[in-house]
Amino acid sequence: MKISPSIFNAFNICPRQAWLMSRQMTADQDNSYIDIGRLIDDTSFEREKKKIYLADIGAMIDMVTKKDGTYFIAEIKKSSRTLNSGIFQLKYYLFLLKKKSIEIKGIIKIPKEKKSIEVELANEDIEMIECKLKELGDIVKEEKPPPAKWLGVCPKCGHFEFCWS
Repeated sequence: MKISPSIFNAFNICPRQAWLMSRQMTADQDNSYIDIGRLIDDTSFEREKKKIYLADIGAMIDMVTKKDGTYFIAEIKKSSRTLNSGIFQLKYYLFLLKKKSIEIKGIIKIPKEKKSIEVELANEDIEMIECKLKELGDIVKEEKPPPAKWLGVCPKCGHFEFCWS
C-alpha cells in the first residue's frame, strides 16, 4: 500500500485525520491556519525555492537547497510547535527516496524563527517508519474512522468539522 507523506504526517498527529485524508475528505480550504501555511510557503525563500513534485512517491518537496556542496531536501514549517511532526515527515521523505536508491539529507526551515535544523535518516528511524506504516495501513483499511479524540491541535485543524460538529 502506498502512503503519501501528507497522510503519514497527519497520522503522526491524529490517526482520524489520516483516515479522512485517505478517503480524499478535503480539509476546510477556508481555514485561516491553512491560509497562513500557504502564505509562508509562497513567500519564504523565494530566491532559493525549487519546489519538486516526486510523482512516484506522491511527495511535494518544499525546496531543494545546497549547503557546503551537499544537497538537501527542505521542509518549510511555520513554527517550531510542529517541529517533531515536521522532522518525522522529512524522515519519511528520506525513507521513500532511500527506497529509490537516492541518499540525501534533509533540513527543516522555520523562516519566522530563522531556524534551520539538519535531519538525517538513521536505521532506528527506518524501523520506526516501517512500524508506523503497518499501523497506519491497518487504520486506513477500516471501514469507519477511528473515534474522534480531542487533541490540542483540534481547534486549528482543517478537518475540525468532521470530528466536532
